[in-house]
Amino acid sequence: MPLPPPDCAREASHQRAITIKAYARTDGLWDVEGWLTDAWPEPVPVAGGVLPAGEPMHSMWLRLTVDRTATIVAVQAVTDAGPYGRACGTIAPDYGQLVGVQVARGYRDAIRRLFGRTAGCTHMNELAGAMGSAVLQAMWSVLTQDPEQKPFSIDGCHALKSSGPQVAKLFPRWHRPEGD
Repeated sequence: MPLPPPDCAREASHQRAITIKAYARTDGLWDVEGWLTDAWPEPVPVAGGVLPAGEPMHSMWLRLTVDRTATIVAVQAVTDAGPYGRACGTIAPDYGQLVGVQVARGYRDAIRRLFGRTAGCTHMNELAGAMGSAVLQAMWSVLTQDPEQKPFSIDGCHALKSSGPQVAKLFPRWHRPEGD
């Protein structure tokens, strides 16, 4: 069901798009690729000029290659467009610091720790954060195969809290009634 109609007339003022695609590779790894764009329907001032309407102010790409444990083994980052020209893209190689980080609880904290403030790019950080859940979705069947391993999704959202009815039904071994 889509959102209900807005309460009043309105005009578009900005559009951000994040597209994430995942690929299972023939070597047993996964590539998860993300692309973030920001565009405005009217011309926008940028450093050194004016960005034409509809042209992206931000266009950034990130590829995370992960192994069977959802640990990042390779990273590629590219900035096609940024408000400060080439200066925006100079940080891209630094995202290689994500190699060795496991996409699990604490992943977003690692992004903040490694790339907070001037150590990274706000928009690349947002893209990297959004890609974490896409990695887990892409690897769902691998990450949930071992019946001895607690599924990573339990206690990750309200529908799968360990004391809830979904866990009791779907993962009874891991169900923990309230108060236990």
